[in-house]
Amino acid sequence: MANNISSYSYLQTSGSRITGLASGIDTESMVEKLMQAQSMQMEKLVQQKQKYEWQRDAYREVNTKLSTFEKTFFDEFGLQSKFPTKTVNVSDSSKISATASSTASGSLSVESVDKLATAGRIISDSITTKSGTKADKDTKLSDVMDFPAEDGVLKLKVLQKDGTMKSEEIQYKADESISSFTSKLNKIGLTTIIGDGKISITANVTGEAEDKGDFIRIENDDAGLMKGLGFVDSTKLINGTNAEYTINGISMKSMSNQVSVSGYTITLKEKFAKDSINPITISSAPDTDGMVNKMKDFVNMYNNLITSLNDKIGEAKYKDYQPLTDAQRSQMTEDQIKKWEEKAKSGSIRSDSIVRNALSSLRSTLYKSVEFGDGNKKALFEIGITTTKTYNDGGKLEIDENKLREALTKDPESVMKIFTQPNTGIVAQMRKISQDTVKTIEERAGKASSVDNTYTLGKQLEGLTDKIADWKDRLKMIEDRYWKQFSAMEDAIARANSQASYFAQ
Repeated sequence: MANNISSYSYLQTSGSRITGLASGIDTESMVEKLMQAQSMQMEKLVQQKQKYEWQRDAYREVNTKLSTFEKTFFDEFGLQSKFPTKTVNVSDSSKISATASSTASGSLSVESVDKLATAGRIISDSITTKSGTKADKDTKLSDVMDFPAEDGVLKLKVLQKDGTMKSEEIQYKADESISSFTSKLNKIGLTTIIGDGKISITANVTGEAEDKGDFIRIENDDAGLMKGLGFVDSTKLINGTNAEYTINGISMKSMSNQVSVSGYTITLKEKFAKDSINPITISSAPDTDGMVNKMKDFVNMYNNLITSLNDKIGEAKYKDYQPLTDAQRSQMTEDQIKKWEEKAKSGSIRSDSIVRNALSSLRSTLYKSVEFGDGNKKALFEIGITTTKTYNDGGKLEIDENKLREALTKDPESVMKIFTQPNTGIVAQMRKISQDTVKTIEERAGKASSVDNTYTLGKQLEGLTDKIADWKDRLKMIEDRYWKQFSAMEDAIARANSQASYFAQ
């Protein structure tokens, strides 16, 4: 339902005025019309401010798209590990699993797994409080032992994944709970569990220490905290073990059950005895289907960005649809306002040079050959990925799948390097273009956390805000002057009427 125009007034003080008593003139309506004319300049400033705000928001929308693109683009296509260059076949996946990097070649024969890597563990004796009850996670340290001071320091050495021991220091208070203390152990490479009045401490890494010592060692415990928590029985400490296995006739050891051999990453799942007749074999082959699908994902992500940016700078601009003034809004329904502003906002950054330059730079990377650093180079068009021939598509990509499969069959490594090569690869170039564009736009339109005086449009908005405030003060003065003039006229008419009445007697 439309609001009535009378719901909006240009007057600031009309509610406190009593007018037209002597003259019979509708003074308020006359002042309203005069103030409407006087307010036109301020309304233009308000409309210009709204245009700048819409332009700022449109720029920030572009920046959101570019930032999301460059982060996701790099994560998905800038790392070799994300490319399915090889498929792997394992003859018995119940005992072993494997993946292959781009450098994997030939086959492996896993003849035995004599030991699996395990993590060290120690379990405390049952912990009893001073009152004779079984301790739990909420029990205070001071309830299970006496302390020489309120605060204490425990120094430990903890096994690391490279087999070395790292010194750690934990500070604790007598009145903190057992769970509070064990949470500090969890932060230094250990996993703790509290239950049934006991504490279990397990190493976060598997395997043995280089020096064959315990996985956890007390260097300094002046207060005797570990003893107070039940760690007194050394027979309850079980150190981790290394994995032992035989591959292609060579006996090997490792701290972890996940090992890297000849480009393969192998995960040992179960122990099994040596079998030279039927060993578990691992082999690989190029994953052409996976790579083709990866290239399709790349093309779709790039095309979606290009489409959204082209749509933004190609929006129609409706010059007849200016930002609405408050008076105009008062005569429209919410639906009418929404439809009007959709057209008024449209084209806020039409043909913008910053976005156009970004699109041009992104397109230019598609035609360049990527240098691999070894004298070799290759371009996207050589592997069947080219821009569409339709001009209206704005430089979208398309795939010649037969040509792409042929390139992948001949040299999958080079195909991957087109994207992942540091600095010169397609992803690295597009990422830099996106980041540079985001920075340029932020200089013009800022970001959500920016202060207005730190970017170009913000400074213009601040200037308009000051001018609008000045105009509001000026309009109050003008309105006051009008009221005084009409009041003087009313006084004069009242005196004239009084004199006329006097002479008429």
